[in-house]
Amino acid sequence: MDFLSLAIGFLTGAFTGAAGNYLADKYTDARRSKEEEKKSKKLWREIKSRFPAVIEEMERDLKTEGASGIREFFVKKSSTMIGFINEPCFELHTDKLPDLKPAIQFLLDQGLIKDITPGNAPMYRMSEKLVDLLLDRKH
Repeated sequence: MDFLSLAIGFLTGAFTGAAGNYLADKYTDARRSKEEEKKSKKLWREIKSRFPAVIEEMERDLKTEGASGIREFFVKKSSTMIGFINEPCFELHTDKLPDLKPAIQFLLDQGLIKDITPGNAPMYRMSEKLVDLLLDRKH
């Protein structure tokens, strides 16, 4: 066997292997992406059906003029006051939304909000994914 034939065979095999690996990864990534999108849509439908009043309130708050950049919110009774707030934030009231506490726990479990409580009043930060879902943006 001559060296040229051996080199050509090696390069052809290496190219075929690399191309096959690339195409397999490409189509696997596309399939995973579609599965993740499908899973995300299913989760969002579940959240909206379990906690419709909470989701409607959060959507309404975010769609208020000038509020699209706000990501933090307090959970409290409507009769209580929050003092010393430097940044604008939303308030969700436990006495007006009876399913608020289970909704908060579910959103925490799903990683859609983060607990950033600075003191006594529970405070949370919404993830950008949740904001996109609430504002019906494509993600």
